[in-house]
Parts: sequence; C-alpha cells; structure tokens
Amino acid sequence: MAERGHEAKRLGLTLRDEPRSFPHEVLLLVRRSIRKIWNARGGGLYACGFVITFVFLETRMFLVDIVEADGVGAYFASQVTEIFFKYIGESIQNSISAFMWPLWFVDYRPPFGIGALVVMFLVFPRYLKAPLERWLFNDLQDGEPKA
Repeated sequence: MAERGHEAKRLGLTLRDEPRSFPHEVLLLVRRSIRKIWNARGGGLYACGFVITFVFLETRMFLVDIVEADGVGAYFASQVTEIFFKYIGESIQNSISAFMWPLWFVDYRPPFGIGALVVMFLVFPRYLKAPLERWLFNDLQDGEPKA
C-alpha cells in the first residue's frame, strides 16, 4: 500500500512539474504493474490471460461506476467514501475471477473453447511470449533484474 502511495505521489509531482512527461510515466507505471503480475503468475499464457481478464474486469467496474453516477461531483464524492470498502472488495472479487480465466474461456463455447485453449497454449510460447516480454521489460536498465 505504501508503494502505491509513493507511485501516486510521484505521478502527481510529474503532472505538476513536467506535464508533458506524465503520459510516459503512466505507461511506465502500467508496465511495472503488469510486470509484477506477470512474474507472480509465471510469465506464460496463464499470466497473460490473468492480466487481460483483470484489466477488463477493473475497466468494466470503473466504467459502470461512472455511468451510474449522477454527476462528476457525485462520482468523486462516492469514490472517496467507498474506496476502502466497495473498490477494494470488488478488486478482490475481480482478482479471483481473473484466476479462473481458463474456465471462462472453455465455458464460452464448450467444444471450441477447449480446442482454442490448447492451440493458445501451443502458439503463445512460440510466437507471442517473446514480443510481449520485450514490451514489458524494455524499460529496464542493463543488469536490472526482470522481477
């Protein structure tokens, strides 16, 4: 939690002092976050599916909150009061749902879902993993660990 606070402070200072570099700093933060999840889940197709599912669920949750708000002021007021309870609870629920992404995929179209999952497990390491890892880790300095 402290690390996220430091990251938020750093982004705020960047936005205040160097607004042009803010989008780049946000991209680096997103990469670092995805990299942590990627490493924690093993760095393969399962990790990729987890990240995609989690980002999808979190984005959907955020957009639903915005659509359901009565206005901008009401949205921010509700977020301040609900952040510790609703948002954290829903994020935990989204994490659990993201853990089960292969089941969702197989259940989508039962006979074809299993075949597509097998094909993805064969294709991913050969064609997709290396470019994805290059994008995730290209901002690391030489000698810096990938963890």
